[in-house]
This record gives sequence, structure tokens and C-alpha cells, in this order.
Amino acid sequence: MSRIGIIIKREYLQMVAKKSFIVTTLLVPILTIVVCGVLPVMLSNVKSDEKKTVAVVDLNPGAPFASVLADTDEYIFNNVEMADGAQTMAEAGLHDFYASQNDGGSGLYALIVIPADFEQTARVNIYSDKSVAMSLENTVNGSLRGILRDQRIASYGIDCLATIIRNCDVRLDVRNVKWNAKGEETLSSADLSMIIGLVLAMMTYMFVMMYGAMIMSGVVEEKANRIVEVIVSTCKPIELMLGKIIGVALVGFTQLALWGVILSVVGAAFGIGSMVSNPSAIAGMAGADQAALDASVQALDQAAGGGSLGRIVQMVLSINFPLIIGCFLLYFAGGYLLYASVFAAFGSAVDQQSDTSQFMGPVMMVMVFALYAAMFSMENPDGPLAFWCSMIPFTSPIVMMIRLPYDIPFWQLASSLAILFATAFLILWLSARIYRTGILMYGRKFTWKDILRWIKQ
Repeated sequence: MSRIGIIIKREYLQMVAKKSFIVTTLLVPILTIVVCGVLPVMLSNVKSDEKKTVAVVDLNPGAPFASVLADTDEYIFNNVEMADGAQTMAEAGLHDFYASQNDGGSGLYALIVIPADFEQTARVNIYSDKSVAMSLENTVNGSLRGILRDQRIASYGIDCLATIIRNCDVRLDVRNVKWNAKGEETLSSADLSMIIGLVLAMMTYMFVMMYGAMIMSGVVEEKANRIVEVIVSTCKPIELMLGKIIGVALVGFTQLALWGVILSVVGAAFGIGSMVSNPSAIAGMAGADQAALDASVQALDQAAGGGSLGRIVQMVLSINFPLIIGCFLLYFAGGYLLYASVFAAFGSAVDQQSDTSQFMGPVMMVMVFALYAAMFSMENPDGPLAFWCSMIPFTSPIVMMIRLPYDIPFWQLASSLAILFATAFLILWLSARIYRTGILMYGRKFTWKDILRWIKQ
């Protein structure tokens, strides 16, 4: 155990002391906040001063529809009058007209044609020499659909029919209310649970792949440089492999802990901690009737600053974050131990980094399948796909992250963790048999048949 401790210390300090580790640990939370929060808002406010000219040809008598397309901050609509009797020949001459107005690739951005049977077909054609922006389609659709809907409503000849239809268009306020063991009510959100699960699944996928790749790169590098021959003269190969795996795992937990501290400091700076810790803001929603529920929500809104902010805070507080964070660390440890053992074993079977592709392919396929299974499980976290993939140890570290925010039964969580760690230790034992033989083998590319023979020896 003392030799393993020395190897763990060496691997840990070697990675933590690197400038790249320090820079990455400090920059990732900042870049995440900027890229996911600040940058989209800034980019959404950036608009081009250049306006694009769009010609509109209305083949309906009197052109009642073309006038509906009003100029916007991005587009200028110019109505083109057609000569009498030219409606039937308009389609044939549209390209020539567009080419004459768009000489040299500038001038006319697109040509909109409203057919004569527009009221029956509700079809509009947009011609251009390239794919037009989605904003133009949305502008045309929003403007013409409104007037066509109003005309069809007016065709029924019923007074105030448009007002009646608008009054019947009701938007439901659907609230997800959870009961705890005492029957108290708290607001929840399926969308929030889905977002939290997806973020945790992506983090597990990236961390396992990143730190597992570190294990493989370190093993291949030491083997290629013949350093491992000196190291195994003073320790057993299994001790060297365990030291590497545990050392890199501690690096990962250190990075996660530092990110948690940074995010906590940022949250405290913006007053998030004091807001959510207000007893009046997070008071339980006692009472079964809707009036009491609405009163509690209104009180929470007032305590949180008004508006819908209080409701959002209570939805966040309804998530069992201690359980989720604890399970995330356990699944990260189990998944990392499983895949890191595989990476270490495969790294010992090659002489250089370029030869790892034959072994990395199957592992990558399993990881990608797990990620896709997690995404497809978001809509039905209790379905057969989500259940079985959360039990299979090679996919459970990722898929279970999707299910955790939905309060799954305890027996499923315990069974999944037990299967995961039992399989991880089994894979660790098999990988050690591969590692002890492959780490000192040189001279040729080894196949799956060779690896199976090393396990049996």
C-alpha cells in the first residue's frame, strides 16, 4: 500500500502542478457563465444595420395581400405591379426579373410571389439564388397568415366571431406540484429536472472520457519511453495501474471541488444564497386547495422580488440537490473506475498513441450509445429504455443522471450502484491481468485474441 500511495502522490502532483490544470480549472467556470449566460444576450442584441430588399409580386387582383408585408428592421418589401394579362406569364419571367434587379450579386435579396389561388392553397413562393434566412420566412408567415385567417373568419358573416375566437384561445397555467411525506406541497418543474439531468449526463460523459483518456495517454507514454521498465522493477504492475487510476481520480475530484467553490462564491456575490435561505421565501405550501397554493406562491414571489422569480426559486428548491450531487459523485467514481481500467488495459497493449484507435472504437461506441440513450430517456425517465440502461453498468453513469431529478425509487438507485461497482471491480481485476502482461510487451500490434490470452494466463 505504501508503494501505491507513492504512485498516487506522484500522479496527483504531476497533474495538479501543471499550469494547464490551473488555467483550465479557473477559466472553465468563467467561460461557462460567459458562453451560456452573457454571450447569448449580447449577441441577441447585435443587429446588422444593413437592410435587405425583397420584391413582392402579388398575382391577386388589386394586390390585397402584398400591402400586408410591412418593412422591418431587417427587410424592405417593394411591391412589383404586374401588367394586365401578365398573371399567367409571370412565373416564366420571374428569373429574368430577379437577375436584372440582382446584377452582380447585390441589390435584390429575394423575390416573393403570392399566387392567385393564395386564399385557397395558403401557399407562398420565395425565390432566391441561395437559401434565405429563417427570419424572412417567419416574417412572411406571420404577416400573411394573420390576414388570411381574418378573411376566412369574416367569410362566415358572424358578428364578433374574431373576438369570440380570441377569447376562446386560452393559455393554460400548468403547475407541477409535488407532495412530500407530510403531504406538504411544493412547486416543481419537469423542464428544470430535464435540464439538470442533461447537464449532469454531459458532465459525466465528458469527465469520464477526459480522465480516462489521460490514463491511456500516460500508460502509452511511459511504455513508449521505456520508463515503465524502471518503475515495475520496484513495484507490481497492478500497483502501478491502481496508483495511476486513483491519482487521476483525485485530480478529477479536486477540479470538481474547485469549480463548486468558484460557483458558490459567484452565487454569494449575486445574493443567491441569501435569497433562497429566506425562511419566508421557502416556506412550505401547507394546504390542499388551490387558493392556499396560489397564496403561497404569491408570498414567495413577493419575498423573492416579485414576478415569477419566486416561483422559479421554489422550483429550484424542490430539487433534492444533496442526493443528486452525492449520487453524481458516486456514479462518476464508479463509471470512471470502470472505464479507466479499460483504458489502462488497452493502453498497455499498444506501443504508440496512433495504435489506440482499434481499441478505442468499441469503447467510444458504448459511451456514445449511453449518451443517446440518456437523451431519449428525457421524455420518459421511467420507461424501459431508461430503466434498463440505468441498470447496465456501462451506461448507468450517464443515463441515471437523467433519472435522478425525477425521484426514482430507492431500490432502483441502490441496485444500479451495486451493479456498477461490482462490475467496475470485476473489470479492474481483468484489466490488471491484461496490464501486467501487456505493459512489457513490445514489437508488434496486438489483437483482441492476444488480449483474451493474457486474461487466461
